Amino acid sequence: MLNNWIYKFAVCMPLAMAVSASAVTKHGFDFVLGVDGDFKAAIAKASSSGATESKRFILFVPNGEYNITKVTGDEHGKTTFSGSNISIIGQSADKTIIWNTTDTEGISTTATLYFPSNKNMYMQDITLQNRGTYNSGNAARQVALQQNAGDKFIYKNVRLLSGQDTYYTKKGRTYWEGGEIDGTVDFICGGGDVFFEGTKLVMTRNGGYITASQNPDTWGYVFNNAIIEVSNSGFNKTFYLGRSWGRAKVVWLNTIMRAEPKAEGWGPDMNSAPQIFGEYNSKNGNGGAINTSQRKTYFDGGKDKSTATSLKTVWNASDAAKYTLKNVLGGSDNWEPNKLTAQVSAPKISQEGANIIWNDDDNAICWAVFVNGKYHSNTTSNSIDIGGIATGSKVTVRAANSMGGLGASSNEITVLEANVTYYKATLTQSIGGTVTLSPNREKIAEGTAITITATPATGWKFAGWTGKSASDAGSESTWKTTMTKDIELGAIFEAKGTTTFQAEDGIIDNAINESTNAGFAGTGYINFGTGKSTVQVPVYAEYPGEYTMELTYANGSGKTRSLAIVAPGQCTAGIDDCKSANIISFDATEKWTTYTTLETTITLPKGASYITFSIVDGNDGPNLDQIKLTEKNVDKGPVALHKIARIDDAVHETRIYDTNGKLVRYTKGAANTAGLTPGIYIVKTFVKGYNKQTLVQVH
Repeated sequence: MLNNWIYKFAVCMPLAMAVSASAVTKHGFDFVLGVDGDFKAAIAKASSSGATESKRFILFVPNGEYNITKVTGDEHGKTTFSGSNISIIGQSADKTIIWNTTDTEGISTTATLYFPSNKNMYMQDITLQNRGTYNSGNAARQVALQQNAGDKFIYKNVRLLSGQDTYYTKKGRTYWEGGEIDGTVDFICGGGDVFFEGTKLVMTRNGGYITASQNPDTWGYVFNNAIIEVSNSGFNKTFYLGRSWGRAKVVWLNTIMRAEPKAEGWGPDMNSAPQIFGEYNSKNGNGGAINTSQRKTYFDGGKDKSTATSLKTVWNASDAAKYTLKNVLGGSDNWEPNKLTAQVSAPKISQEGANIIWNDDDNAICWAVFVNGKYHSNTTSNSIDIGGIATGSKVTVRAANSMGGLGASSNEITVLEANVTYYKATLTQSIGGTVTLSPNREKIAEGTAITITATPATGWKFAGWTGKSASDAGSESTWKTTMTKDIELGAIFEAKGTTTFQAEDGIIDNAINESTNAGFAGTGYINFGTGKSTVQVPVYAEYPGEYTMELTYANGSGKTRSLAIVAPGQCTAGIDDCKSANIISFDATEKWTTYTTLETTITLPKGASYITFSIVDGNDGPNLDQIKLTEKNVDKGPVALHKIARIDDAVHETRIYDTNGKLVRYTKGAANTAGLTPGIYIVKTFVKGYNKQTLVQVH
């Protein structure tokens, strides 16, 4: 499992232990249309955002009608939206409408939205409409959505409204879940592999064609559990399931035909005969079987008679069996788009004083808040302050999934007037474990029951509390109390008397905590990625000084791989700017299941700290299993220091600084930390001909 941790480098002190990411990393909306700017600003920001699969750009569009013709459209009203890893999320499919008009007709010149070569796009709960009125007399090709190239498009509960060529595809994989596409002629047209699950198709005129498939990819258009309707009852049995624009591939599975096509099903070929036209288990609106006995089986090829062919167009279960979502869209990367469309459960909200609260949900990337049905804000916390929300307002909350799509609405509450005192719980994280608060809120109403829990990492133990509230918290790792004042609390963790530490217990960035290749110690090992890939492993040293560090690893790549090793405090500006890292080469091992050891040395402060391991120049590293430390040249206390002094305490000075570099104590003689507030300090000792700097933790 890939563990995403958020961390930063601190100056002159050990790093604070970052909190492990949940099922999804919390991330609010990047742009709200009408709040952060217009559609032009939204496209500009999204296209230049540098979004990735793990950190998408989320554009939220509140209910409303947005005419983008002159905002982002070219001379014909066509809007190009470049970029990848972008989500476009509407508040509701029927009330969130982005539309354009056009002064011409043409399949490549009129799109409401045009995606030129985008990848990993996600759209949910939105309507795209081409309201073009131009008609040449013979055609009115006016596209609502055009995909030119790219791959991995997802549309959930999306409506496309136009006439001819409403939805135009060319290449790549696309998944539709629900939604609706309306049109007159060839209103789903083009190529690529497109899987429609439960999508409604509405014919809005007599004698049209639903599909016109052209030069498709491996599978073409596959409709499963689709619904076919007409906008006027007089259009029933006047249209076709499709026609071949160019070597077509179209399959209809388990279709509910509330309106039926002509008896022959398939229309005349345009430029060539189809390669695949198939239909299986078609039902009418009452669930009865459709009469398919007159379905067309011979196709003359249209303009290209050389392609003429006979096809089996009415299929049995065996014919249809291979047209699964996995087969059609899985590809070499095992893409599973239906897992990405899964919605997060509706939260249950309530008012607590001046806060509206709900339970946290690891699957929610954020929550959207609505007041009287209108968008109010979004938050990554499981509460909001009612400041700015009028008493008597109606509030609901919806959770966003990993792609930003909003699930069902919460219960509705009416905001009450609040007169409550609030307090704050400030928690300090430290090396060797985490400290968590439940309920986790920025402000907590007086009288609220809370629980603060210290959880040690593997190989570590809870050793007590630190901070202003430490005396109230007791000696157990879990403290349950009621809020009556501000709380400031941190935990102290110690290693369990061990000198061996597991790499997988570290703070992982763009690497994987993996357990695939047997033979490792602990629960797994670190499989580094490419680009920027690091792990910060928490270690504990009884004494400051130099240690021999034995690294257990596997490298079945067949060639030497390297890692940069950064000691605690060595590169305070961060790994990217570290010029003094120790670069270690790891020889190849026989297999990835063959683990061996390599030794180097490292200087550590007393107590807990991090050792950072990073790949070099973006190249992959070995699989790092564990670290074993052995004392080599350490300072075991003040005795050795006084031997060096040789005179008396008059020439032995100690200065103690806080982590911001402020001098907090100056003494003659040995360091005296009595009375200092618990925390991390820098101790500098000066003796004639000798000076030393040490990090200490005051409990």
